[in-house]
Amino acid sequence: MQITGKCALANIVDEKFYTKSIDAMDEDEIQLDELFSEIDIHILDKNFLHIELKINGGIENEGTTLSVETNVINLPLRYQNQLRKLVWQEEDELEVNFYMIAENEFASKSHLKIALASSVSAYEDDSESVKAKISAWFNEQLAHIVEMQEKVAVEKKITDEEE
Repeated sequence: MQITGKCALANIVDEKFYTKSIDAMDEDEIQLDELFSEIDIHILDKNFLHIELKINGGIENEGTTLSVETNVINLPLRYQNQLRKLVWQEEDELEVNFYMIAENEFASKSHLKIALASSVSAYEDDSESVKAKISAWFNEQLAHIVEMQEKVAVEKKITDEEE
């Protein structure tokens, strides 16, 4: 799937993208069925999409937010000012890609990690392998977050015992 820079910029600036927020419980296995169902319905929309899974209230409430977005650049759609500088209003066709985003205070120094899942065209051709990639990447990010949380808890316990 391709889109002109002009149309992509209009999607971003006018916030013409499909947004869905799904609340999820913090469990050993995070259910992605609703997320994947929403993707399947809206992946081919001419407007971009942003679908997020909020675990324990999401990043806003010290939880975790896992998101998928379509865009022409690997930057979250909410970064409108930066995207305006990077997406030019050209008539050239740009590839629309599908990105995975993990947000948590332990995800990285910026509390944000983003990776390419595939192009939208590749998703159309083989959605099951892209869904498997998304699941695996989300699992990796959650495992990293849990590992970092445990590390901080141990360090805090040692500090508390020393005092």
